[in-house]
Amino acid sequence: MKKLKKLNKLFAIFAFSFLSLNALAWDKVNPSILAHADKGVDAIYNLDLNTARTELSALLKEHPNYPLGLFGKVMIEWARYEYEFEKSNVEQAKVFEEMINSSITGIETWLKQNGDEAQAYLALGGIYGVKARFLLANHNYVRAYFTGKKGLKYMNKAVELDPEMYDAYLGKAIYEYYAGTLPAVVRVLAKLVISGNAEQGIYYLNLIKDKGRYSANTAKLLLVEIAIQNKKYSNPALAEQYIKEIIAKYPQNPLFRFVAIIAAYQNKNYEYVRQGANDFLNKIGTEPFYKEIYIARSYTALASADMQEGKYQDAIKVLQQSIEATKRQEMSRWQLWNIFRLAQCYDALGQREKALQIYKSIKDYKEDWDIYDEAKKYLKTPFIAGTDIGLMSPP
Repeated sequence: MKKLKKLNKLFAIFAFSFLSLNALAWDKVNPSILAHADKGVDAIYNLDLNTARTELSALLKEHPNYPLGLFGKVMIEWARYEYEFEKSNVEQAKVFEEMINSSITGIETWLKQNGDEAQAYLALGGIYGVKARFLLANHNYVRAYFTGKKGLKYMNKAVELDPEMYDAYLGKAIYEYYAGTLPAVVRVLAKLVISGNAEQGIYYLNLIKDKGRYSANTAKLLLVEIAIQNKKYSNPALAEQYIKEIIAKYPQNPLFRFVAIIAAYQNKNYEYVRQGANDFLNKIGTEPFYKEIYIARSYTALASADMQEGKYQDAIKVLQQSIEATKRQEMSRWQLWNIFRLAQCYDALGQREKALQIYKSIKDYKEDWDIYDEAKKYLKTPFIAGTDIGLMSPP
């Protein structure tokens, strides 16, 4: 199921979700609604969740159950769940799931009261898409598929009601691409309904990127993810170009800046990787939105660059610094990934017993984010110096 989990990487959640916020016929929407929605959307992009919550709460106070406001509130809780808590906080998961269910009920109530509305179906489709992402994160793969399919149905309904919602093709683009890259066990289910076509999905994304009125940035973010994560469509230089264009529009969002580091790593631009990672470490705790959760991943970037250049002793020092700097934090997948990388470094230097001890220890963690699956590969066969370590990010 690992290929399916790639759905959870980077900013696909933003890409899928902002369809519902951006693909509206704006001239048909009440200006007071737009004022709150625009500020809320910009705040979510900038990870200013307090401002986003204030604006969307004001929208819903003026217009109870308004689909756009309900969808925005779902996105606030998802942003907290995935990025603030690294998908490892059980209580926040409950909050998020409750928000999804109450928002779906609210939009269904709105539709009963107001009749079929394109934007309501867009919002409903977006929420089901986010729910599918939540199910994926919790390994409910089959439910995630059918939930995502339901979201696509609502988005297609929105297009039927308002054919001028050109950006709504983003829903089809996402479905085509991800259904076309599903692992075999789930692809069998998909073929009972529709077979995904990854190339067709990428075609739609490029079309939206070039001609979409509202979702050009959204499509571009997904193309960045694909260019980084999918070997078949790998294009690190293009990913680096696109994410820098996004950063130019949203310079305060550290998540976009970290994706630029990942893209630079894939492009073997290790000088940029080191500069970016050190910049993150310097800003953590001193600038807004640069939180402690970025400590481990900043060290991941530094160590990964060292390992790719064969500097295993330097990488060990960096990884040990990461362990020390994050020892008071709740274990995250980036922290555990650094522990795994430490074992690889010891292996590369011929210190097999140290490496084995660490590989074996990973299964003892309450949640291993599939990192133990990676570690098991080296229980019988050691990691060899000079081997490409692959993607910088953990599974």
